[in-house]
Amino acid sequence: MERSKAISTNEDIADGEDKYRLVASMAFMIVVIIVGVPMWWKTTEVYRVSLPSADIMSLSDEPLEIANKIAIFSFEKSRAELLVKELTEIYANNDLWRPNFVQIVPFEKAFNTKTPAALESLLLKQEEIRAGDFIFIEWPKLQEEVLLTSDRSALIRSDTSASRIKHVINLLILQTHRIQQILNEDHRHGVKSEAPQTEYDVVVSILNPRPDIMNAKWNVRMAVETYIAPFLKEVSQISNYTLTTQWKYQLPFEADLKQVRDSSKLGRHYALGETDLPHIITSIEKNLGVGITAKPAINLVVYITPCDIAPVHIYNRHNKQATRQKVDSFISPKWGGIIIANPPAEACVSYNAAQQPVEFYVNTNDVMQIMLYQLQKLLDINVEFNIDGVKTVALEQIEPRRWEYEAYIRRSAVMHITTASNTLQSLIKLLDNISYIVINDDVGQSINNAYKIVLLAKQTLASGNLLAASNYARSAFIASEHAFFDASLLAQLYFPDEQKYAIYIPLFLPIMVPVITSFTMIRKLVTKLRKAKKEKCT
Repeated sequence: MERSKAISTNEDIADGEDKYRLVASMAFMIVVIIVGVPMWWKTTEVYRVSLPSADIMSLSDEPLEIANKIAIFSFEKSRAELLVKELTEIYANNDLWRPNFVQIVPFEKAFNTKTPAALESLLLKQEEIRAGDFIFIEWPKLQEEVLLTSDRSALIRSDTSASRIKHVINLLILQTHRIQQILNEDHRHGVKSEAPQTEYDVVVSILNPRPDIMNAKWNVRMAVETYIAPFLKEVSQISNYTLTTQWKYQLPFEADLKQVRDSSKLGRHYALGETDLPHIITSIEKNLGVGITAKPAINLVVYITPCDIAPVHIYNRHNKQATRQKVDSFISPKWGGIIIANPPAEACVSYNAAQQPVEFYVNTNDVMQIMLYQLQKLLDINVEFNIDGVKTVALEQIEPRRWEYEAYIRRSAVMHITTASNTLQSLIKLLDNISYIVINDDVGQSINNAYKIVLLAKQTLASGNLLAASNYARSAFIASEHAFFDASLLAQLYFPDEQKYAIYIPLFLPIMVPVITSFTMIRKLVTKLRKAKKEKCT
C-alpha cells in the first residue's frame, strides 16, 4: 500500500515537472515569436507616408482641355455671325481646344473711328479680353488678309474666310502643333525641349581679346538696363531672371578664319564658317565663369573683333554671308548667343597705318536689337512664319508682342503640367518597385501638393484663366521636382531587405534553433500528459 502510494506520488511529481517544462517552453516561444519577431519587424520597418498612387498614375488618363475667348468684330452684323458660326463648328469636335467664339455687336463709337489703330484701341477697352484671349477686327480697306498687331488683336479684310482665320489661330495664336508635340507620347519619353526653369542667370559678356590695341568704349550697364532689363521684367511670369554684365579680356577666336577680298576700305574681310561656330563656344565657355551657381545660364556674348582680323563675317553652309541687320551673330540653343562687334572700318584703317591703339564706340542700338532678338529666340517666345496674306506689324517696343508672349505662357503651362505629371508618375513607379526607400513627411507633402496643384492647373486652363493656370502649373512643377530630387530618397538605397535579412538572421538563428527544437519536446510532453491523464481515468 505504501509502495503504490509512493509510486503515485512520484508520477504526480513527474507530471508536474512536465507541465512546468511545457509552460516554460510555450512561454519562451510566445515571447520570441509573438513578441520578439513583430517587434524586430516593426523597428526595422521603413517609414513611408501614404500617397495617392492610383490617382497619380491616372493623371495621364484625364485629357487636358484648353479654353480661351476669341472675339470677332465686323461692321456688318451678319458677317460676324457667320464667322462665329463657322469657327464654332470647326472646333466643335476638338478634344483639346475649347475656344469660345463670340461676336462683338457694332456700336456707334466704332463707326466713328477713322483708323484701324483707333478701332483696335476702342474694342480692346470695350470688350473684356483677358490673357490668352484674342480679337479679330474687320477693316475693309486692309491690304493684307490678316495683319497681326502687337496686342491681343489682328485686323482682317472683308473677304477673309473662316478657314484662313482658323489657320492663323492654330499656327500663331494657339500654336496647336507645338502643344501637340508636348502632349505626344514620344515627346514625354524622348523630351525634345525642357520645361522652362523657375530661375535663370542672364549673363552679358563683352570679350575684348586685344585690349592693348582696341580701346572699345561702351557703357554696357546702361545699355543692358535700357534694353534687356525692361524686356526681362515683361516676361517674368514664368521665370525669374538675374541680370549681370562682365568684361573679359585676351580670349581670342579659336576658329579657322579665311581671308576674302572685297571692295571695302580695308580691301578684305575674314570669313567664319558656320561649322566652326560650336568650336568658338567651346573655347570661350570655360572662361565665362557662369557655372558658379546652380541656376541655368543664358549667355549673351559680344565679341569685339581686333583690327588684325576685322571685319569677321559669318558664312552659312551654302557659302553665303549671313549678316543680319549689319551685325553678324549666331545662336546656340540652351546656351546663348554670340554677337560679333566689328570695329568701324575707319578705326582699323588708322590702326593699319600707324600701328597704334585705336579708340571706338560700340553701336549700342545695333547690338542691343540683335541681343533682344536672340533673347526672344532663346526663350522660345519669338514666332517666325511665312503665310501668304498674313503679316505682323513692325515691333516698335522692347517687350515682345503680347499674343506671342501669351502663347509662350500657354505652352509653358502645358509643359509644366505634363512634366510634373510625368515626374510624379515616374516617382510613384520607383517607390512602388523599391519598397525600402524612405518616404518622409516632407517628400509626401511635396508629392501630394504637386498632385493637387496639377489638378488645379488643369481646371483653370480648362476654364480659360491662363495666368492662374500658369502659376499653378509652375508651382506643381517646382513641387514635383523637389520631391523627385529630395536627398532623403537615397537614404535607404544601400540597405535593401536582402541586406536586412543577411544582418539579422545570424542574430536570430541561435535563438530560433531552441524554439524550433521545442516543438518536438512540446509534442512529446503533450502526448505524455494525455497518456498519463488517460491512465488515471481508467
